Amino acid sequence: MDYRTKLRDLTLMIASSITIIGTTAIAAGLPQMGDAFRATPDGRFLVRLALTLPALSAGLCAPVMGAIVDRFGRRRLFVAALLLYGTAGCAGFVLPSLYAILASRLVLGVAVSGVATCATALIADYTSKGRIGASMGRQSLFMALGNVVFVFLGGLMALQGWRWPFLIYAVGFLLVPGVVLLMREPEGPSGRAAGGGGERAERAPVGVMTVVYVLLFLNMVIYFMVPVNLPFYLRTFSGSNSAQAGGLLSLVGLVWALSSTQYQRIERRLGHQQILVLAFVLLGAANVLLGLARGTSLVVVALVLMGAGLALSITNLNAWLLALTPPHVKGRVIGTRVFCTFLGQFCSPVLTQPLVSRFGLATAYVVAGSVMAAISLAAALHLAGRRALQPRSV
Repeated sequence: MDYRTKLRDLTLMIASSITIIGTTAIAAGLPQMGDAFRATPDGRFLVRLALTLPALSAGLCAPVMGAIVDRFGRRRLFVAALLLYGTAGCAGFVLPSLYAILASRLVLGVAVSGVATCATALIADYTSKGRIGASMGRQSLFMALGNVVFVFLGGLMALQGWRWPFLIYAVGFLLVPGVVLLMREPEGPSGRAAGGGGERAERAPVGVMTVVYVLLFLNMVIYFMVPVNLPFYLRTFSGSNSAQAGGLLSLVGLVWALSSTQYQRIERRLGHQQILVLAFVLLGAANVLLGLARGTSLVVVALVLMGAGLALSITNLNAWLLALTPPHVKGRVIGTRVFCTFLGQFCSPVLTQPLVSRFGLATAYVVAGSVMAAISLAAALHLAGRRALQPRSV
């Protein structure tokens, strides 16, 4: 592998890592931001909304981005999305009103959907089918590390003022030269060039792909119960401050990153459905332990299991989906994957808050863990049933 290929792959991995901070990079400065706009009607609520708006617009726009990628190619949209990412992301540093900042956050989500779709499509284009799992493992590693590094950097920058973390999004500008100089449009079938695409599209296993989409959505809904609620949950029994809560959340990212490096080794021994069973067992156990925790020690154990489970589940679901995808609809499939992922992030507080309000966070975590365990059991039973139906060799 020559240095240009290594730089190209590194650019794609860094681009993947910045998609996950669309919602989180400014989190550390939100209390100060709320103080700055306290005179604005519903200012504190709108400030919290600024954190999640990019996930909403990213999810809604992702299928459109996928269709554009298949119809017109990857590079031009990738460059445009990165430029928009830097512009809309940094806008909060100078925009005077909260409403203008909210509008810029919606535009940032549009850019995130373009970057996420193009980066993953190009990673898949440049990777042979037998190496997809390894590439998705590296992408998951960079996304986890990016979340830890950029959120930590945002916290340091917030010490200078709540506007400073918005400048983190300037990294989008830095990636543009790498895309322009190092990347080419992939050769082979695409939505704009392949004849008979509709006929081949019918061969895609739509039923299995739909199940994977639903699992991606549920995975994000349940996982986001942790970053959204953990700081409040810790106060109920440990009196932890925001710095300690942030450190525990970073632990999830670090374990996620380390575990992602082992995905290819696990994939050689287990199939996608078997890895799904293992991943959801880990996530189920993590949530149940979190609900049972009455001290920080058990929380640490739960979050370690959470990081390992996320590494397996996210990497495996992405690799499984790409393995099922015909080349000429790759962009649309990835766009739908991005849609399910970001919609799950945005919907998590909406769907889980009634449970939290009625029964409390501890019970909500136990219920979430039970749901993950039930999915794991269903997948295991389905796998066992398929094996039982296979003819035995004499």
